[in-house]
Parts: sequence; C-alpha cells; structure tokens
Amino acid sequence: MRVGRILSLMPLLFAAGAAVAQEIPESSVPEQLLGMVGDWRLEQEDPALPVCTLTFTEEQRNGGWAIIVPEPCPAPYPTAAALAVWNIDEADGSVTILDATGLVTMRLLEGEDGLFHTTDTPALYLVLPWDDDGTGGEMGEEIKG
Repeated sequence: MRVGRILSLMPLLFAAGAAVAQEIPESSVPEQLLGMVGDWRLEQEDPALPVCTLTFTEEQRNGGWAIIVPEPCPAPYPTAAALAVWNIDEADGSVTILDATGLVTMRLLEGEDGLFHTTDTPALYLVLPWDDDGTGGEMGEEIKG
C-alpha cells in the first residue's frame, strides 16, 4: 500500500523539483540602465514645494518598464495614470515617462549638472531620494553611465 501511495505522489514530487530548479529570470532592463531601477522623486526648482515619489521597476511593459506611484502626486505633477512606464530615448538619452496607452507624458533631458529635467514651466527634476543621513538627491557616476 505504501509503495502505491509513493508512486502516486511521484509526479507531484517531480513537478515540485522542476519548479525549484527553474532559474530566476534575468532582468529585461539592459545592464547599462539597471542603475535607473529604484526609487526616484520628481521635484520642482523650489525644494520647499511638494514632491512626487516614483519607483522605476524592472517589470516590462509596452514601451518600457513599469512605474509604481505609491501615493497620488499633487499638482503640477501628472496623475498616476500618466506615470505608468519609464524608458530611455536612445536618440538623446532623455528619460521618457509614458501613460498606460504608450503616449509620452514627460520627457526629462539631462542637464549639465547631471540632473534630468523637463523643459516645461514649471521645470520638474528627476532626482534620487534623500537618505535619512541627508545624502542623496544627486546623480552618481554609476547611474549616469
């Protein structure tokens, strides 16, 4: 009786072993862009004004990779629906943010200071969040490439 029970469980054991043996898929984000994956802030020129927090993910979407907006962003920032996908435009190196339908809602160009910013008024800046110790907010060489 035990042998029959073990034999009946064999397909389940093999299936479980195969699931464990599967490799974790590699990121679809190109290696040179992996530094862009993570938490970011959209800020205005005046740091006292409200900010918009974003997370650039490795989850592939039509037109790039998914953005998570943890809480609604106040005006003048776009709505969460307009901040759905991120990508890098190969032609000019700008960070493009698209809505869920694939329309570009924001293009951030790299300035001489290494920060990405819009050319609209008010200008919006894409910066790294500040750490608890007061560091951050700037683009490091490892991210700029």
